[in-house]
Order: sequence, then C-alpha cells, then structure tokens
Amino acid sequence: MTKKFWSGIALFLIIATLGVFYQKYVKYPRCDYDGSPVPPIYKVEIVLKDRVVKKFCSIYCAVQWFKNNKHAVDHVIVTDEIRGNKIDSYMAYFVESELITNETNDNRIHAFQQREYAQIHMDKFNGRIVDDPFEADE
Repeated sequence: MTKKFWSGIALFLIIATLGVFYQKYVKYPRCDYDGSPVPPIYKVEIVLKDRVVKKFCSIYCAVQWFKNNKHAVDHVIVTDEIRGNKIDSYMAYFVESELITNETNDNRIHAFQQREYAQIHMDKFNGRIVDDPFEADE
C-alpha cells in the first residue's frame, strides 16, 4: 500500500510540474522586451540582420526595443488583427485608437493588412491612421 501511495504522489507531482511548465513556458512564447506572453493575434517579430528573430507581445514593446536596436534590424513582421496573417510592417496600415490590446503597457496601436479594416477599426474605436512605427530614419 505505501509503495502504491508514494508512486501515486510522485506521478501527481510530475504531472503537476509538467502542467505548470507548459502553461508558463511552452503555451506562448515570451516577449523579448518585457517577458509577457505573446498572444498570436498581436505578435510582432523583428528579424535581425543575422537572421535571429525577436518576438514581442505588442507593437509598443517592439517599438521600444526597436528604438535602441534599429541598426541590427533587417525587417519587421506584424500580425494582421483581422485574419492573423503575418505581413511586413511597411505593407501594414497602423491605427492608434482607444482600444487597448495590452493593459500592462497601454498599447493602442493596431496593425491591419487591408485599409478597409483599418478604417472600420478607426470608426468603431475613435482612431486615426499613424505612420509605420518601424520606419528607419535615414
């Protein structure tokens, strides 16, 4: 009986540990700026010249990192909030609105692949089109 009991306890602890590990480290990648989980719909990827990819939870975090590291950046990929498509930032329409995507950093900038959806978002959430925040200043 005690052998079964201790085996059961050990199995329970292993399963619990694996569950916590999955929730914390595997389910979502972590933001390279603030360590927050990266929700797929707001994901921003910055591809460096050496092909390393940095992942961010919001446009805010990506812009903060980009400001200090733009010399090493090859290009930036944002996620269209409507369809979840990954697109280069220079092809996206960015809208700053009252809708907050991340309460921690108060991100209000949204990315869209099509101007039509950017306009709908602007009308619905009192927004305005803004320039690509990842444009390199030459």
